[in-house]
Formats: sequence, C-alpha cells, structure tokens
Amino acid sequence: MLGPLADDPGVSDLLDHCELGSQWQPALARRQVQAPQAGAALNRLARKEDPLWPESTEFVAGAIRAMALMPAEEAVPLLVRLATQESGLTTWSTPLARAAVRALGTVPGELAPPALHRLASEAPLAAVRKAAYAELKRRLHTLSDAPEWSVDTFGLDRDSRRRIQLGPDHVAVVRVEAGGRVKVGYHESRGRASGDGRALAGKPTAATVDQGALGEVTELAAKLRTAVRAARTRLESAQKEHREIPTDDWIEHYITHPVTGPLARTLLWELHDGDDWRPGLPRLVEDRWCLVTPDSERRVPVEGDLLRVAAPMRLPTPQARSWARLMAKSKAEPVLKQIL
Repeated sequence: MLGPLADDPGVSDLLDHCELGSQWQPALARRQVQAPQAGAALNRLARKEDPLWPESTEFVAGAIRAMALMPAEEAVPLLVRLATQESGLTTWSTPLARAAVRALGTVPGELAPPALHRLASEAPLAAVRKAAYAELKRRLHTLSDAPEWSVDTFGLDRDSRRRIQLGPDHVAVVRVEAGGRVKVGYHESRGRASGDGRALAGKPTAATVDQGALGEVTELAAKLRTAVRAARTRLESAQKEHREIPTDDWIEHYITHPVTGPLARTLLWELHDGDDWRPGLPRLVEDRWCLVTPDSERRVPVEGDLLRVAAPMRLPTPQARSWARLMAKSKAEPVLKQIL
C-alpha cells in the first residue's frame, strides 16, 4: 500500500504508533509526523480508495490523529477527504468519518473553520454535518467566522426585553421589536419586581432617579441598534450565499435569539424537502417552531433538516397576494426583499 515508504524507519515508527489506541502519545506522535517521509506516507494512506478491513479501526483512528498534527495546509484537505468518506480509510465507517471531523476541529489556524463550514452545509451524511457544526461552534469561542453564533444577548429576556431599575420609583424597558426597531420606554414602578407600571411620556426627572442607570439605558439602546444592523447584514449574507442551517442552530441562533429573532421571524424561510425547498413563515404552534404557508400548511423542521433564508421570488400575482396576506395577518414586515 505504501510501497518503498513502508521501509522508511520514521514511517514505520509512526505506523506502529497509530496502532496504540489508548496508549497514544501526542507529543511523540508530533515528533514522528515531522519525519521526512511521514507526510508522504499519510498522504498515500488518505488517498487510498479501497477500504481497509474493519479490524483496522484502531489503526485508522491513530492515522487520523496523526494527520491532524501535520501543517494545516496539508492536514485540512486530507481530513476533509476522510470526513466525506472519499478515502478507503473511512468509506466503511461513519464513526471514523466523524473522528476525522473532530480531528479537523483541532487543526490550528484559519484554514479549518471554512472547511468545517463547508462540511456542515454540504457533507452527504447528516451525522457528519452535525459533527462539523459542533466543531465549528466550539471554535467560535476564539474565532468569529460565523458571527451569528456569537451574538450577545445583552441580558434581554425571551421576549427581547430588558428592565433596568432607575431608582425606587421608576424603571426603563428596553426592547427589540419585530423588524429590529429598538424602543425605550419609561414607567413608574414603585419598586415592584414585576410589571412595568404607568407609562411616562419621556425620561423621569424625579430626584430619586439614578443618573448612572439612565446612562446605562442609553448605552444599551445604542449597542442594540448596532447589533440589529449587524444581524440584518448577516441575514442578507445568508440569503445571498444560500447558507444552509441545521434545525437546532436555526432555532437557537436565529428564531429564538433575542436580538436576531425579531428580524429572522419576519422572513420567509425554506425547508429542504428531498430535491426541493419549501417556503414558509416561522411561527410557534403548540410549542414547536414550524413554517406556515398561506393555505395553513405546517412544515415542522426536525433534527437533521436544513433551512435557509428564502431568496427573492418572482411569483404569479395570486400567489404573491396570498403570501402578502399571511405576512400582514402575522404583522411581519420583512427586513429583506423576498416577494417580487
């Protein structure tokens, strides 16, 4: 399989190490991968088209770990090949394909995140797509390649609101409304822990008002307006790129997020259905997020499904009117152009 490379002492040591399983020693493997012919041998292994015997699982897992220690420009394409099961090393094993994804997630630098994003959107196997998204989300603690996954909630509740006590008698309520408008309201609170009290026409001027808290309100509203503009830009980018989003991420980072949600819920989304994409408006029905259509059909995304922001559609007049009536009934004013 490796030809003359198999006789190289450095290659032989690395291949023996790949068999160790639980006795794997990362520091030693890192040194072995730096041997002159080790990279060539791992490349030859990854490009093998015929499957190995299932008994080779431990060896393949070791080879995958070793590939992750190679320079990123070599490791990333090899691990992508294994993750998509284009290599005989993983063609027979979904667990090993997922192991390749996890190994890809450990490759340092800027090359791995875009590769993970492509796998998460395009890999044939749902299990591989899910693993790639998990690794990409883990990387987002230090990278911002997909900033929609790192949007601050600014302390907003599930209704996209935050109460800030201004003193014993007054409270401010900062909220993101449908479509992304940021509103600030002032109320008499009388120190109540719940309820907003009587609305005021403007900022309270009583001597008991905490001026520092008023400044906090102004600062929060400014930050939210900036965050909303960024969220709109990301949704527009997702629309242009036809970005495909798994159900769990769609719900968590788009539909229910207190900043992005008020914008995302105004849009038509498409659910992947076989060879087709079916549009609908996000709505919470019986505690489940689904896409509804003008004829009251519900399309409920489940784990493993993909969704995307609907691209601009030129529809016949009757269909366009039907969608317009649904949007009006739902009080959804789309933040992006979709029905032409």
